[in-house]
Amino acid sequence: MQLFLTRLQKDDRGVSAIETAILLPVLVTMLIGVLQIGLYLQAQNAVRSVGGEMSRFMTVESQKHNQVTNQQIEDTALGIAVSAPYILKSSQLDIEVADSTVQNIDRVRQVDVKMSYTVPNILGFADWDVMTIDYTRKAFIPLEPPAS
Repeated sequence: MQLFLTRLQKDDRGVSAIETAILLPVLVTMLIGVLQIGLYLQAQNAVRSVGGEMSRFMTVESQKHNQVTNQQIEDTALGIAVSAPYILKSSQLDIEVADSTVQNIDRVRQVDVKMSYTVPNILGFADWDVMTIDYTRKAFIPLEPPAS
């Protein structure tokens, strides 16, 4: 019996299999967590960039003397958000454009572009509320100067 225990103590053939069985779930979970955080950061960057694109769109349309409605702004924002390079999922994106309650500047229309995006969750067992991005951007649309 003593010989068997001594031989068993020196035998290390199954050590790497046991270490792998213990560490592999931890490493895979960490990898999936890093991917989830990457998805969140990409979506956050995309939502902010879409807000910037909408500000440029409204300014350019104003310079072309085109009046844009809030619905046109929402439709354009959705079209930009779901196409390359942003590729956000339209079913998880909510865009709302409304005139600001306070209009502080003469001959400028101030609108609030509110976007809410729920980042897809690749961690099926975790239901995180922090995976929703809420972003609001104020945009200023120059109005036609009064005719003189």
